[in-house]
This record gives sequence, C-alpha cells and structure tokens, in this order.
Amino acid sequence: MVKVSIITPVYNVEECIERSIKSVMNQTCKDFELLLIDDGSKDKSIDIARGLLENSSINYKIITQKNSGVSAARNRGIKEASGEYITFLDSDDYIDHKFVERMYEKAEESKCEIVFCDYSEVDAKGNVLVQNRTNYLNEFISGKEAALMQLKDDITIGMRSAIYKSSIIQDNNLLFDTKRKYGEDMVFVVKALLYAKKVISVNEVLAFYVIWGNSVTQNVSLKHLDCYYSYIDLLNDIKDDESLNKIKSFLVEFKIPYSISHVFSVLGKDSNFHEELFKFLNKEDVRKYLKNYKMQKLDKNNIRYSIQCKGMLSCPKLLIKVLDKVR
Repeated sequence: MVKVSIITPVYNVEECIERSIKSVMNQTCKDFELLLIDDGSKDKSIDIARGLLENSSINYKIITQKNSGVSAARNRGIKEASGEYITFLDSDDYIDHKFVERMYEKAEESKCEIVFCDYSEVDAKGNVLVQNRTNYLNEFISGKEAALMQLKDDITIGMRSAIYKSSIIQDNNLLFDTKRKYGEDMVFVVKALLYAKKVISVNEVLAFYVIWGNSVTQNVSLKHLDCYYSYIDLLNDIKDDESLNKIKSFLVEFKIPYSISHVFSVLGKDSNFHEELFKFLNKEDVRKYLKNYKMQKLDKNNIRYSIQCKGMLSCPKLLIKVLDKVR
C-alpha cells in the first residue's frame, strides 16, 4: 500500500496541467500514486500528462470516463485509490515539493485521520494574491470541533490542502454529490471531518490554488443556487444526530441565511436572472431561513448580512437597486 493517493480530475486543461503534474513529480517523498481521471477531455491535457509521466519513476494511472463533471471524477478516484491516505489536487492547482512528506509525517506522528495545511491563492503566473488562507491548530482537535470551525471559517480546509485517512472515506461511502455544481466540496470536507476522531494542521503553506479570471465562482449562473441547497443537504444529513446540535444551530442561524445572501448577490448582478431569483426568495423555506438569521458577532459583515436578510424579505427589488449603486 502506498502512503498517499493523489486524485486529479482532468478536463480540457492543456494550458496549465504541466505545472500541476510537475509539482507532483517533484515530491521529496515518492511513495504515492497519482490517479489522473480523464473526464472526457477533448484537448491535449492527457497527452501532456502522459508525456511527462511515462518515462518517469512516478506511480501513476490514467483512468478515462465520459464527461461527467469534477465530482464524478473525484468519486471515481476514491473508488480506485489504494493509498493509506487520499488527497485531491485539481489539475490547475499545484503543491509544494514537500507536501506528501510533511503531511504524511504529521498524520503518522499525531495519529490523526485528517491533516490540513495552509495554501496560497495565486494567479495564473504564480503571483501570490493571498498568502495565507487558514488559521493553524497548535494541537489536535476532534473532528466535530473541526467541522464547526470549518463552517465558521475559523479554519479553512480547501480541496488541495488536506489528506484524509482512506478508511474514513471508503468505509463510510463518502462521495461528492454529483447533482451539485457549487458547494459540494464544502459538504464533503465537513462530512469527512465529522467522521474523523482527530484533526491537526501542518503549520505552513504547502499548496497553491490558482485563481482564473473565468472562475466558476465569479460567473453569474443558476448553479449558484447550489450554494444554498448544499447547506440544506448537509443539514438534512445531520438532523437526527443530537451530538451535532451546535453545528445544526449554526447552519440554521447563520450559514444557510448567508448562502441565500450569496445567491442574491450573484444573481442580482444580472437582470436576466432576476425572475428566477425572486421565485427563489419567495419559497417558504427560504423565507423561513432568512427570518432565522442571528448575528454571530457585532461587526460590519454581520450587520450587512442582517440588513440584507431583512431587505430580501421585504423589498428585494429595491435592495438590488441599492447594491447596484454601491458596487
């Protein structure tokens, strides 16, 4: 059994996959497998990857499937993985040359099922946009504590910045929701944390998240509704577990109303989506969650969300006009 399985979905990324593959090839610890899930690429992505890997000593496998989306590709990787730990690396992101070494060593010495590190946000040329994205842990904490901290943004575990004990993913049939196009990675991380007994961090930047100008998170589309529905899915999944009451309360009183604010902010930018937005805001359950909003602390962001929740309930069209003027 190898130490780590690195799962990388590949779909039409010929302009950036070389950097990602080379970051894996340059690892100081070579006891890993790289699973490239070809999600029906139509460009030269896989040819570039194969050209880099075929004459190397890297343990890799290329798995081809019809185009089904990043979640389906990650799920295929989970089913094929044979490593003691699993990590996910998107084909436009990359990792530090000591990622596998540092993360595995920390997992083994601490006996933690999930280990996360810090990551930087960079542009396409590698220029740092945001140096640090998470707070660190000075000692291990429980998975339930970590899940609440993740939801509260007290820690930030991204797709490329953690390793997971394979058993907590595979034994619990933990998969990405292929129905969701937004927020599905957040649900996966939180669920994984809830299955873990112990979580700890490596207190350094070991991963790099590339921000592209056409990032899906910046485009106006109805897929942003999934931000709301992903949190609803999570709430439904944990609703019968009384040990998770703090997490349920936080979802109901803040995170779900916050997700509605996100949907409003994005869809409100484009009048082509206003009709669907107003239908969404008139849904009984959406209005219920907006009324449930509770400020978590007194700061400008929480005050803004409070005002926005009230505005979405009473005068959403006027609120859009106000936001258009201040943008």
